[in-house]
Amino acid sequence: MSSIYNANSGELLTMAVALSAALAQGQSQAQLAKLGAFFTIVGDTLNLYALQPGQADRTATALSLAEEL
Repeated sequence: MSSIYNANSGELLTMAVALSAALAQGQSQAQLAKLGAFFTIVGDTLNLYALQPGQADRTATALSLAEEL
């Protein structure tokens, strides 16, 4: 298997579907909703970092603030 960074869109789609199917096994609707929301946040955050690469350096600050909540 090639590196995820070098994969074409078809390979990425196949990996995403396989991972989703594996994670969904035996999960309730509520658990699936939580997993879906989690990965949506991860994807959205990665997209934001792609738009402003310098923001990734501020992750430690953001995590510190989140721990105080």
